[in-house]
Amino acid sequence: MMKVCIVYESRRGSTEKVARAMLEAVGERAEVRTVRASENPNIEDCDLIIVGAPIYYERPLPEVKEFLLSRNGLEGKTVAVFILCIADRFGKLGKKYTERRYLRMMTEHIRGRIIAIKVFDGWILGENEETIEEAKDWIKRVLDAFESGKELGIEHPEGE
Repeated sequence: MMKVCIVYESRRGSTEKVARAMLEAVGERAEVRTVRASENPNIEDCDLIIVGAPIYYERPLPEVKEFLLSRNGLEGKTVAVFILCIADRFGKLGKKYTERRYLRMMTEHIRGRIIAIKVFDGWILGENEETIEEAKDWIKRVLDAFESGKELGIEHPEGE
């Protein structure tokens, strides 16, 4: 059975909720575990590593960067990346900014093969159910891509 590690960091709980939704969505299909980047997780036995962070003060949480650097950028691993932010709400310019700044900051330290990148619409007050459902759908498509050797590319929130 495929082993998947969802490594994330969260401040107010939104990224943790997204990671746990992913776990619930594919728990039968793969051996999945979620763990905070700050917990220095052992990922050696993982076939696929999904790395996620919210954007705070114009950058992903530093614990994620520290995790990536401490693991030689996940060299030799297959990786998917996700962020939670609200910049996509600002139309095409917001999407371009998200890709040039936030996604670059998340991926610049990764040396492994990135097969999927997802921008989720974050929230400040009240859980965003659409984001939770998108996370469940995305993880299934990421596993399909992993199994078939394909790549999904960069995806933004649905309906944006």
